[in-house]
Amino acid sequence: MRVRIITDDFTSALDGTACFAERGWDTAVLTRQDSLARAAVVSLDTDTREHGDARGTDIAAAAALAWRDADVLVLQFDSTLRGRVARDCLAVRAASGRRKLLIAAAFPLAGRTTEGGRVLVHGVPVEQTAFGRDPSLPVHESHIPALFAAHGVAVAVAREACDARSLLEHHDAVAVDARTEADLDAIAALFASRHDLLWAGSTGLLRALARTLPMSCASAGVRCAAPLARRPWLVVGSINPVSRRQLEAARSQSHVKWLATSAECLPGSMARHAALRDLVEQAVTGIRDGACDGLVVTGGETARRIVDALPAVSVAVCAPRSHARRAARRAARRDGHVADDHEGGWLRR
Repeated sequence: MRVRIITDDFTSALDGTACFAERGWDTAVLTRQDSLARAAVVSLDTDTREHGDARGTDIAAAAALAWRDADVLVLQFDSTLRGRVARDCLAVRAASGRRKLLIAAAFPLAGRTTEGGRVLVHGVPVEQTAFGRDPSLPVHESHIPALFAAHGVAVAVAREACDARSLLEHHDAVAVDARTEADLDAIAALFASRHDLLWAGSTGLLRALARTLPMSCASAGVRCAAPLARRPWLVVGSINPVSRRQLEAARSQSHVKWLATSAECLPGSMARHAALRDLVEQAVTGIRDGACDGLVVTGGETARRIVDALPAVSVAVCAPRSHARRAARRAARRDGHVADDHEGGWLRR
């Protein structure tokens, strides 16, 4: 089975493939659509969420055309509806040739639910939360049908999975409500075998899909064979207060070398761009000179810029040791072989 995912953000691409890696699937996150991708689960990061022009939509449509024969095709978007959600959904559906669009935006584990077609963050419409006041990418609309109506497309709202199946017989686009992980699991289980669908949703939908699909143990314990880093650096590009508290804890409790931008740099400012550029240059120099053999990075933009600067064209996402071990043991029992424990990850150049 081939699962292909198109998203506009590096962190989302990693989150969306990690849930498959945990279940033994071979994964890759691409930074260029023309990169070779032989993994069972592949995600393309267009790196365009922060941009309002049509470039990201064009890249997404090109990927959808190339992946039109995938068993499962997913357009992954932010669970708070940041970005060009409606425009990208429609462009990808048209390019892929898929007849139907199924939208499941909820991510209950992160407090994001969908009720009556409206995205809520801990029960509050998203435009009334801090996401509505985001300085670089504010969200002004929580009602999914309203987003699509602005593009001349009607979206029906289903209360649950079975309701969505009935509505898809008469509508080309359906948004499904979900308040719990079980709701998402029901959606994934009901539609996993339909190849005429374009799936559209956040990491929550991908997690449900990964849980629904059978375990893939063919590569368990093999993809994650990179050795553990002995000289890692901590790279903090995020200005999130939580990341800054974690940085202070690491500085006080360990001797690991760290690099960080100033917490005072405002998003989108020239100072922020300059600080991030310097941070990336230092991290890449450390890798090339052999001063470090691994990076722990906070901040999706920071991680993507490091990948681009190395340069690398894809990232293999590996499961934590416990997940890899369980998958490897299942494969060993099934095939009669002995499997070794490994963990790690690496960039494909």
